[in-house]
Amino acid sequence: MRCFPTPLAAVLTLALSVGAQAEEVTLKAVSAFADGTTFSKNFQRFVDQVNASGQGVLQINYLGGGGKVMSPFELGKSIQTGVVDIGNLPGAFYTNLLPEADAMKLSAYTIQEERENGAWAFMNQLHNDKMNTQHIARQKDCVPFHLYLTKPIDKPDLSGLKLRVTPIYRAFFDALGGTSIQTAPGDVYTALERGAVDGYGWPT
Repeated sequence: MRCFPTPLAAVLTLALSVGAQAEEVTLKAVSAFADGTTFSKNFQRFVDQVNASGQGVLQINYLGGGGKVMSPFELGKSIQTGVVDIGNLPGAFYTNLLPEADAMKLSAYTIQEERENGAWAFMNQLHNDKMNTQHIARQKDCVPFHLYLTKPIDKPDLSGLKLRVTPIYRAFFDALGGTSIQTAPGDVYTALERGAVDGYGWPT
């Protein structure tokens, strides 16, 4: 199955330094997205399932999401250095550590197809080699990208508009003349309310 538009890959990365132990292991987890949002709700379900089935072996201490714990754009580094064991974040949030992670959003394949054709193993090896992490899951396939505006437009021209972006949107919005402003996902509503931005990019 081919997927268009291409998916946003919300990924989980697990520090490889966590080894097998006889006693129950507790791992610290953080989501890049604010609690209550779609991607954090899915991650919370994953955490709950692991904790229910992993008693005596593995537990996950979910510290929260969004800027509540740390900047979403610092989460990749925190996983790499072992400050956090598990992170729920898109590749676009840690391209400073692994530029190739940005390519995940270009995939037109489902996760099952990527596991079969070797793409998943290749990307996981890059995570191993460059970040000392394990790329263990992706939340969704075929998630479309959207642009939401407070002002109407009738042509592909964003000149004069200030737009909240993450790295995944920046080049496209800039090419259409927009002014890109990067903020954490949890700050979008406040930025709109105060008129600091005229719109934002978001995947759902």
